[in-house]
Amino acid sequence: MPPRDLELLHSPPTVTPRGSAPLLFVHGAYAGAWCWRDHFMPWFAAQGYDCYALSLSGHGQSAGRDTLDKWSINDYQADLAWAVQQLPRPPVLLGHSLGGFLAQRHAQQYEVESMVLLASVAPWGLFGSLGFMAVASPHLLLGLNRFQWRLGRMDADLHTVRELLFSAALPQSALQDFADRAQPESALALAELMVPQPWLAWGKAQPPACLVLGAAADRIIPVTDVWATARTWQTEPVFLPDIAHAMMLDYRWQSVAQTIHDWLARGG
Repeated sequence: MPPRDLELLHSPPTVTPRGSAPLLFVHGAYAGAWCWRDHFMPWFAAQGYDCYALSLSGHGQSAGRDTLDKWSINDYQADLAWAVQQLPRPPVLLGHSLGGFLAQRHAQQYEVESMVLLASVAPWGLFGSLGFMAVASPHLLLGLNRFQWRLGRMDADLHTVRELLFSAALPQSALQDFADRAQPESALALAELMVPQPWLAWGKAQPPACLVLGAAADRIIPVTDVWATARTWQTEPVFLPDIAHAMMLDYRWQSVAQTIHDWLARGG
């Protein structure tokens, strides 16, 4: 068990339980379990799923915010392993961005039956994404770096936040709400993700069932990384139109949830 207090949100089914595996949501960088609480957790609970969402160390209401920059990918892996152990049965892992990377690492080390990767960091890390952003939208990369290194506030330029993470249709109030709750990420974890790790793309001989979702309007994760992630887990990606990187909070979040639900209902 990690030597710290971790936030693990729970939304039990609000209709007749499906009797299927619980869902464990893992957030990406700059967020916390709260990013699933607004839409995804109540929506899936209303479909009969038992839903949980973890805040990694230093995020959300988990302990460790004052030592955020010391948390490593291995620490986050320990957080995820701890959360899995708290659940009544092995869950379906649903990871967004950095959370998708952690879900993949967990599936390489432990037995996982099913996982859903939403706009996930590729198995080898962030270096492909950084190159993509540096060429396609260097101003967005600069804005993200300013926030990460505490040189500005996420809500200082909502136009940049929208361009980086959301579609044009997201209401301004929802954009402001995200900016108010966003936080910097661990400098150590980000540095580890920037080191090329091609061996992590080897996958497993018998991989878990995996749904790989790409956002057609993603400004962070390139199409090539989405395809590479899918190939690692011996599947093909599904690209959702009119959706940006923050898939669980964007204007058409329900189409993302419905795609996941349909996949789970078919056996996942």
